[in-house]
Amino acid sequence: MVDDSILGALQLSDQRAIRTVDSLEDDRWREPSLLPGWTRAHVVAHLALNAEGFARSFEALQDGAQVPTYDSVEGRDADIETLAAAAPSEIRDRYFGATKRLRHLFGSLTEDQWAGSVTRFPGSAGVPIEDVPAARRGEVEIHHADLDAGYTAADWPTDFTRDVLDTVVGDRAASDATPALKVRATDLGQDWHLGADSPVISGPAAALAWWLLGRDDGRGLTSDHDPLPALGPWTRR
Repeated sequence: MVDDSILGALQLSDQRAIRTVDSLEDDRWREPSLLPGWTRAHVVAHLALNAEGFARSFEALQDGAQVPTYDSVEGRDADIETLAAAAPSEIRDRYFGATKRLRHLFGSLTEDQWAGSVTRFPGSAGVPIEDVPAARRGEVEIHHADLDAGYTAADWPTDFTRDVLDTVVGDRAASDATPALKVRATDLGQDWHLGADSPVISGPAAALAWWLLGRDDGRGLTSDHDPLPALGPWTRR
């Protein structure tokens, strides 16, 4: 059974993102987000479809079936493009409705169902259901900042920022494309090692996480061996 505090944290993240999306004027939806090639409409469409996908997996589970979150990578991408081309009111309604539907399903899962797993794509490894609320929170918080609509990584809750660093450092450490280094969150008083004690990249935790996620070039960060090392692409484990 998942800890209620995780569901509570997700609900707060949802509420903040919903307020931002609800405040977007129609002419801002087609403007670029911080993700290359994606408008704000693409980002919100992705959040809506991600929630709908998890919801369909959970609804199938309650009927004793296993249904993946997405039918395929290609299908997921095509669905995002299709929904992103819709009117802002339709995208907004899909996002709000899917968020509410998923929250309801989290509250209706039995203890046995929480102990199960779902797959993201046909044939992919199972994801423990107890990990899904944290994963969804990651989608919401990171893409909320990607909207470039006033909410930034600096606005993330401290516990989420620390969790992101734990996750992305692990992802980076497992990748041959990432140089060995250490990051130091000056506001948290905590270090993370990526295979070496030097160079040390220092700065606020949120700025470190944003850089490691590949979202910017490390503005606000310093290195004891200038310049900052070049990072390869971030790949989720």
